[in-house]
Amino acid sequence: MDTVIQQLFNAAQLGAVYALIALGYSMVYGIIRLINFAHGDIFMLGGFIGLLLTTHLGWLPFYLMMPLAMLLTALAGVAIERVAYRRLRHAQRMSVVITTLGVGIFLENLVRLTVGPETRQLPARLPTAPVLWLQNTLGAFVTWDKLLIILLSLALMAILWLVINKTLVGTAMRAVADNKDVVPLMGVNLNLIIAATFAIGSALAAAGGIFYGQAYSIDPYMGIDLGWKAFIAAVIGGIGSIEGAVLGSFLLAGVEVLTVAYLSSNLKNGIAFGLLILLLLVWPSGIMGKPMLKKV
Repeated sequence: MDTVIQQLFNAAQLGAVYALIALGYSMVYGIIRLINFAHGDIFMLGGFIGLLLTTHLGWLPFYLMMPLAMLLTALAGVAIERVAYRRLRHAQRMSVVITTLGVGIFLENLVRLTVGPETRQLPARLPTAPVLWLQNTLGAFVTWDKLLIILLSLALMAILWLVINKTLVGTAMRAVADNKDVVPLMGVNLNLIIAATFAIGSALAAAGGIFYGQAYSIDPYMGIDLGWKAFIAAVIGGIGSIEGAVLGSFLLAGVEVLTVAYLSSNLKNGIAFGLLILLLLVWPSGIMGKPMLKKV
């Protein structure tokens, strides 16, 4: 039983990282119907910004380093939207897809040339001692850094929910998602709302990159695999749905971790894509997604 609990904590940690990335996919798609395939590389960029801040500003505590890295990555996300995506809002979908892939390749090579291709790990800034009360009560060996990553990720998700559902910016975002053509007639700055969406999604992805670097390791190409996994999680939950992105992320992470623990790590990716296909056969719009209605 203690082994199962241990694996559930592992799945929760990985699912938290997936969710922080998947939320960006869902937010951008929900607002402007754009699949930003470069978003996984925004996650990677956030991890490396965190690494550079930790390396060159070693005196900076974690609770200041992380918001600063999120802010810098948010600015990068806004710049990418302004330079690469804004002119393509009414372009053919293939042009948009190719552009997002190109932006991702650009970011990967920019980081590789700037920092190097080596795999790195962020210096430990979170306590790594075991959580004794969990070990004594549940028999599971869980360290404080793992528990804090889960709790901080959940806190960020809760803040996002509050922003979207309880603030004027969130109200404007939901209005744009419903009908972005009518919203400007109501005095809402469409460009500003879209930029805010990219900023929030990029900041959350940066948090995921920092957490991943604390728990595992980072490299310039990690956004490819993890980005696709987070995209799968968003689709499973229902892309465009915030709650669905979180649900799909934890579901996918649970399946992956249990597959590695009890079957084989070689089956992990195959089962992930198989789960996507199976669930889409049952819920074509995702578990919590809304079916798209076509106007005739």
